Amino acid sequence: MAPVLPETTSRRTQRASVAPVWILALLISAVACVAIRDALRWYGRPLPGVLVDQGGTVSAAGLPNWEGKRRGLKFPDRLAPADAAPLAGGSRARAAAWDRAVAAAQPVGYVDAIVTGNRVSERMRLTLRPLEPLAWWTYAGSMIFAGIVYAGAGLVALWSSPAGRLARAFAGFTLCCGLFMLSFFDAHTERTLAPVALLSFAYGPVSIVLLMLHLPTPAPVLDRFPWLERFLTLAGLSVGVATVMTHLSGGDTRSYQVALTVGLGIGFLVFVSGFLVRYYRARGDQKRTLNALLLSMVPPYAALSVFLILLFAGVRFPDFFVYPALIFAPCASLYAFVRHDLWGSRALLSRIGTNLFLAALACALAIGAGAALASWLGASFRDALAGAAGGGVAAAVLVVVALRISEFMLFRSRAQYKPTIDRLSEELITLSSPKDVAQAIERTVQRWLRCDFIELTLAPPEAPAVPSGFLPEGTGTRSSSTEPPASRPAEPDCSPKADLRLHVAFGGKPFGWLDVGAKRGGALFTSDDIDLLRTIANHGGLALAHAHAYQELEDRRRRQAEAWRGEREALVETVAAEIAHEIRYPLNYFRSLFEHGAKSGRLTADDIDVGREEVDRLERLVAGLKRMVAHRIERSPTAVTELCARVETLLRDSLGKLKIELQIDSDATLRCDPDKLTQVLVNLISNALDACGPNGRAGITWRASAQAGELSVWDDGPGFVGESSRLFAPWYTTKPRGTGLGLAITHRLVRAHGWSIAAARRDARTVFSITIRAEDIVRDVVPEALRRDAAGEARVA
Repeated sequence: MAPVLPETTSRRTQRASVAPVWILALLISAVACVAIRDALRWYGRPLPGVLVDQGGTVSAAGLPNWEGKRRGLKFPDRLAPADAAPLAGGSRARAAAWDRAVAAAQPVGYVDAIVTGNRVSERMRLTLRPLEPLAWWTYAGSMIFAGIVYAGAGLVALWSSPAGRLARAFAGFTLCCGLFMLSFFDAHTERTLAPVALLSFAYGPVSIVLLMLHLPTPAPVLDRFPWLERFLTLAGLSVGVATVMTHLSGGDTRSYQVALTVGLGIGFLVFVSGFLVRYYRARGDQKRTLNALLLSMVPPYAALSVFLILLFAGVRFPDFFVYPALIFAPCASLYAFVRHDLWGSRALLSRIGTNLFLAALACALAIGAGAALASWLGASFRDALAGAAGGGVAAAVLVVVALRISEFMLFRSRAQYKPTIDRLSEELITLSSPKDVAQAIERTVQRWLRCDFIELTLAPPEAPAVPSGFLPEGTGTRSSSTEPPASRPAEPDCSPKADLRLHVAFGGKPFGWLDVGAKRGGALFTSDDIDLLRTIANHGGLALAHAHAYQELEDRRRRQAEAWRGEREALVETVAAEIAHEIRYPLNYFRSLFEHGAKSGRLTADDIDVGREEVDRLERLVAGLKRMVAHRIERSPTAVTELCARVETLLRDSLGKLKIELQIDSDATLRCDPDKLTQVLVNLISNALDACGPNGRAGITWRASAQAGELSVWDDGPGFVGESSRLFAPWYTTKPRGTGLGLAITHRLVRAHGWSIAAARRDARTVFSITIRAEDIVRDVVPEALRRDAAGEARVA
């Protein structure tokens, strides 16, 4: 279950961190090979009803029905051949002498031994019996398998996070346990791996305590005393090296073994109690992490601590179920560590590596079960194990090949699922056109599905919404939908060649229908085909929704950009046209005034006053346009009749013999800007004269109420066609030579006053009505004398 290191890690760092892992893996593989070889040699070999370790001491391991267990032999009793001279050597010599005595006693079927320890030189005859399958699988098979799992878990931790403190503590514990379990049975039989067993056994108490101090984060005591972790590590290794050196030099290791056994029991007890204390104090994420580790680590190690305590208390304890239980602890702990990333590696978990790891575990279990069954049926163990191993490996290979053939021949969609979806996703993110998306989906289906017909029909924009997951059913199609046809939305008929139709939608809105023809040769559709087609249809719905939204945004952005450019271009044109439009009436008046003066030879006082006022208005108009700001309204009480009289004077050339019909009260007075309102009335009357012609009628009407007033300009011309609101749009005109600015300017000036203007046809007349607010109507009539005086006063805003 090797993870993949992140891509950000440099190659040099990878080589530096991976190299020690490979070295450890090779060493552990060598130890495992030796352990398996020696264990196979001892299957069925005679034993004197008890296991003796590398120091000549009775082991705590053994089945309850063994003769030595029934007769009270227990750790740390020692056995020595009864007919041998007293041994002066150390533990290694004692174990060698015992092994020679057992081998020599096989022809007679028993061995005479002298027991020392809790007893005083007691003589005992032990019967030799073959090592039964239950004992071999308990103390050899399960221990070797558990050792491989423990060591593998430690290697994975170092591979994932070689510099992580928790990963290194976990690796130290699991590698120590793995080596001890791999060498456990060999240390009691062949003695080849005795130094490995002693070294790992000595470091075991320190490793379990260090693991507890790092779960899930380093304990405060480690931060307070940084040297403590190094001190414990060196102490454990020093004791292990001293024990191994004593064993290899022929010294007595019994005292070491007793002390280390007690230390291991205390270590497991400290781990369990310390873990529970840290679990009780943890909060938040630490609580959730320890909760995941609680059931995988506490029960097996608590059982081991109880077993060791009962061992020294002299209580008989059936230990044959303790050793197999150790197999599940590293698997559960490894899952919890990987699941919560306790090592802080941020590595990528490899699916292939994980599957290989699980497959190896399953294959090992299958081989063991097959070998046990074959040996129980009467086959020799070696033959049974060889046959089970060959059959297990062959079955694994054949299963993989058969699955590949099945996927290639019948279920190609399963094998093509991930690459197809990945390729489709990469292609869809580059497309923004619905047609391109449809073509991409069709190409994707054609790559892996061999069928006669593939077509994605885009839905019209007005297509009704459909329920999520609904597959419409058309003529000649198959569908999983159970809705009655009357409740389904209308859709186009599919091609007669189509065998399946899938709905392509997003958010309940249909974007198209994917029609799929029959498979080549009339082959059956599989459930994987339908699943992949549905996934592609879902991706297509999302991509089509994105494409439609993208196009709408692009169209809106383009229209906004064009409108902005048009507004900027029209601004200059509008300013120029407005100047030309508004100075036309004063210029016409001056031309008429000069012509009248030339003919009569004199000008009246009224003509001169009006001319002076028009010059002032022209000056204000140009100044306002020059500033390029919104029109400022300077209000003053102004009689409506005076405004109408001025309009008649300005338009007397356009009026000719035509008279403006006035329906206005003589005391009607408004709070307005006289210049702006004069401009409004001039524009409206000018349009009315153009509409009605020289023989028509035009007029101005005033109506007032308590809520508002209405100033209307009407004519009896043919009127207008279309929406009345368009009349006030800039550049819109119905005149052959019109500019389309008069009513736009009028509308702007009316709105500047806070009023509104509308156009309508009433009683065969075209009426432009200006609605005036009630607060802009002067209710109190001002006397005529005061009104003249007010005309010369400064205007008030």
